[in-house]
Amino acid sequence: DTNGLATAPVLDALVDAVKSCDGKESNGRIIFGLDANTYEFAKPKKQADVTEFGKQYSSRGLTSCWEGDGSGLRPSEMRTTYNARTYLQPQLNKACKSSLLKGAAAGGVGSKADINPKDFILFGSGEYEVQRVWKDNTGEGTYEEGAAFPTLTFPSDHGIVAAVLRDVGKVRGEDVAAESCSA
Repeated sequence: DTNGLATAPVLDALVDAVKSCDGKESNGRIIFGLDANTYEFAKPKKQADVTEFGKQYSSRGLTSCWEGDGSGLRPSEMRTTYNARTYLQPQLNKACKSSLLKGAAAGGVGSKADINPKDFILFGSGEYEVQRVWKDNTGEGTYEEGAAFPTLTFPSDHGIVAAVLRDVGKVRGEDVAAESCSA
């Protein structure tokens, strides 16, 4: 789903499945890493907007590695893609001239480059605290802003998102014992 339009319904289905395990109420916990395919400058009704996605997961009792409650998203700091197809790759209609690559980060008109905040680690609000979050587009634990990828040394078209979370021992704000469920 390149445009991210299936992201919200899939997230809703996951949250509903975790809350209801084997037909009964569950205190299941979620840590969910996903490529949400969200866009900083989304085309209305054609692409998923990153800020709207933040509101959606927040309304479902989740937060992300990027912020607390869905209202503090800073898309320019969350970009995990910086790529464009060349004229040597299939789908020439998606090829991007190098002169248009730089302007894409600011919502540049005419650019076919993909420079967007697409990747998230979601988890229950109040269940974990983010100790550290970082991005990597080098394979060495660092992120070079403004560097297009994939490269020969980093073959992915999405950066890696990593986080250290501290369990605060709560589910939806209440202390709970560990519980498991299998579907």
